[in-house]
Amino acid sequence: MNQQEWERDVRNRQRNIVFPDTNLNEGRFYRNIASGKAVFSRGQKVSLLVIVALFMMVNAVDFASNLGAFVNGDRRVVHISVPWPAIGSLLWLLFWIFLAVKALFPPAPRMRKRRGGYLTSRRG
Repeated sequence: MNQQEWERDVRNRQRNIVFPDTNLNEGRFYRNIASGKAVFSRGQKVSLLVIVALFMMVNAVDFASNLGAFVNGDRRVVHISVPWPAIGSLLWLLFWIFLAVKALFPPAPRMRKRRGGYLTSRRG
């Protein structure tokens, strides 16, 4: 990236337009985590674990609530829509678990291939 591109990127990030820039920054944030390129400090990793733990607790309470509604002996109320919020909550939990695993365990850097031996030039 040359200096002009860098200056344009800095100017675009400092604009006073909230909605599109917020979406771009959020998308960049999630892409960097999912690609494994993001580097986190210890505090950021702990915070990410707290977020995942919070989602796990909310999902456990939601699952218990839906299970209780399903197992409920009172059959006067039909619970057809009971599984849908639980499925949405489960998908949201799986998304955060995926991000946490990608952030906490980034891929190992690729090893460079080393060529064996010396290169020789042949003169005819």
